[in-house]
Amino acid sequence: MAGVSSTMLQKLKGFLVGRKSGEISATEAEKIQKASYALMHAEVKKQFSPAYLSILPELDNPEKQVFEAAVYYLTKIASQKTKYQQDILEIMAKKASDHKLNPEFREHLKTQMQNILQKNNR
Repeated sequence: MAGVSSTMLQKLKGFLVGRKSGEISATEAEKIQKASYALMHAEVKKQFSPAYLSILPELDNPEKQVFEAAVYYLTKIASQKTKYQQDILEIMAKKASDHKLNPEFREHLKTQMQNILQKNNR
């Protein structure tokens, strides 16, 4: 097709298909409406959970390495994020007061709590 421009082809295509450029079909419009409706009524996650909450179950793990890793990360978060510090210290104190806890684990918790408090006082 020599001598036919791309805009001429678009107009010809639109004429043959029955649509003008820029228009959408009824099916496409319905899909857009359904998607828009679903987005408007989708539940927005408004509740934020701090990262340290996912670590807490590891404090109940009987393996020393897992327990110490959990305490390490809790200590690190408490030292760097002051807004979580008090909550983490309370959780650690509650766990340290548990008499069923391995005495070695209890001492480790107490030591790390002291480390957090010392870093806070600097």
